[in-house]
Amino acid sequence: MELLWSLYRGADWEIKPSLERIRRALRRVGEPHRAYPSLVVGGTNGKGSSCAFTERILREHGLKTGWFVSPHLITERERWRINGVPISYERARELINGLLPVIKAFRLTYFEAATLVALKLFQEEGVDAAVLEVGMGGRWDATKAAEPVLAAVTNAERDHTKWLGPTVESIAAEKLALFEGVSGGVLGSSRWPLYPKALELGLNGLLVAGQDYEYAGVTEGPNTALSYFRSPFLTLDETPLSLWGRWQADNAATAVALSSLFIKLSPEKVKRALSSTVWEGRMEVIRRKPLLMLDASHNPYAVAKVAREVSRHFSSVTPAFSSLKGKEWELSLSLLRRYFNEILIVPIEGYERAEEPERMLKYALKLGFRAELVTVKELITLERDLLVLGSIYLIARVKELFGRAYGP
Repeated sequence: MELLWSLYRGADWEIKPSLERIRRALRRVGEPHRAYPSLVVGGTNGKGSSCAFTERILREHGLKTGWFVSPHLITERERWRINGVPISYERARELINGLLPVIKAFRLTYFEAATLVALKLFQEEGVDAAVLEVGMGGRWDATKAAEPVLAAVTNAERDHTKWLGPTVESIAAEKLALFEGVSGGVLGSSRWPLYPKALELGLNGLLVAGQDYEYAGVTEGPNTALSYFRSPFLTLDETPLSLWGRWQADNAATAVALSSLFIKLSPEKVKRALSSTVWEGRMEVIRRKPLLMLDASHNPYAVAKVAREVSRHFSSVTPAFSSLKGKEWELSLSLLRRYFNEILIVPIEGYERAEEPERMLKYALKLGFRAELVTVKELITLERDLLVLGSIYLIARVKELFGRAYGP
């Protein structure tokens, strides 16, 4: 049973941009976030992987870590981690029950409540540092109420346009607001619009990829590596990455740069951390023969990036796709068509925000795909190489059902 999630079942899930509710709630419970330093990571894509790398680097250097993840895949306890491990059901129940009067009194949204649970947990567990993944944007994200000492923004692409604005420039501005009040930070991209917008807003003193640190990444078949990393603080030679895809070099470099602003880094410990980071549902291989890969890419930019890389290294793979309503899935399908001739459309059953599979199938056929509908149960029994992407909720269903059918 999902304790916090269940409290919001059937409730109004409308996003309500404001930091007032979460700040008042934090004051009510004694401002637990002031007991430890927090590092927060935002960005359209890659923020989860960057958090995973950052947390693992800090832990490898002997720090006790708290890690707040969003969203979760199978159980909401994944959101609240100590030293990389999700807390137990009993611990979650104790925390949530203790905070329930405050959650109700201030009418917190689900994400605000989840953030409150995380920040209180980290205080009670006595962490040395907390790594917080932004839910959306930056200006009004509840993680900002933790008053982080450092921040990173990986990139800015089109996503959540209803809330962040219709252009990538407006989206970049919302994400860059994450740097307000921090003592330092990292820009994971020097490309337009992120870096020009940062200059326009007068955000000086940030470490910028390609300017203040340099790196390169390479993927060959099933292996990805950070070819090198060079900065005034640290130099790394070729380092294997445990997460697959050339873009993971971007995320690893962001994590190294961010961590270097927080503690003195050991090259050997950083290399161990980067080669042993675990991040579920991000180019995760849950079966090798036949291949079954899962990736939580859910916006057109991320879908295209994954499709391009996978098609280069795994010629026999067929994508299995689904999406939520309002996620520009037509553009995602159009981009997938550049790399694949066949596609499977998979319904996300029982989720009201899921797009109608018949609409996606019709559009895929219009694009010239050989396309068909398959259920998740049918999907995991197919004797073919598959890449599942388009929605984190689809990824969760596949992982959950695959685990039940075939064990961990």
